[in-house]
Amino acid sequence: MNHWGRVGDADRHKLVVTHNFVIGWAVRHALDAPYWRWLGLNQFNCGLTIVQWRSDAPPTPVSFNEFGHLPPGERGQPPVELLT
Repeated sequence: MNHWGRVGDADRHKLVVTHNFVIGWAVRHALDAPYWRWLGLNQFNCGLTIVQWRSDAPPTPVSFNEFGHLPPGERGQPPVELLT
């Protein structure tokens, strides 16, 4: 997973399509959080997560579990109970 977040001489973009817990692990890694933290990072199906790596700043989550692009009927069940 370290190769996804390497900073180089040129800007580049990576699209990674994967499953819920792999995204949780990648976000945990980007934030340098304790290893067990990935277990609580659950998402909707098709939720979008963006992490920005820059050479002059630590990794920054831009969005996590963004699902506004999906119609309400296609979002599935929330990963955790949402407060209303």
